[in-house]
Amino acid sequence: MAVTVNNQHPRIRLPKKPLVELGERILKEEGARGDVSIVLVDDPTIARLNLRYHHRRGPTDVLSFPFYHEELLGDVYISLDTARRQAKEYGHNLTREVRLLLIHGILHLCGYDDQDRESVKRMRARENYYLG
Repeated sequence: MAVTVNNQHPRIRLPKKPLVELGERILKEEGARGDVSIVLVDDPTIARLNLRYHHRRGPTDVLSFPFYHEELLGDVYISLDTARRQAKEYGHNLTREVRLLLIHGILHLCGYDDQDRESVKRMRARENYYLG
């Protein structure tokens, strides 16, 4: 079980090690098996992925792509542009917002969803736990 971080954003740089450590902690505590790739991108990149795979126009903050393979759990794409806007809107820093999006994305790979009120409640509780 390994977590890799690939920063493809043309301007914004974040330290990778804390993101890797957080991702590995989540996988361990959730009992997940398989590797996860975290890809940090810009809004145009995530907007293309959002349209291609979810048929939604425009950028989003995070997309998870599960692989359902023994050795590969999946990929999580995070838009640093959207994360920066959301951090400003919510009154915290970019690092905290990216951590939250990473947690959210990996929890999706671990089988959590946010399709109804109860599943949202469970997922938020786990997000808060890992942010703690």
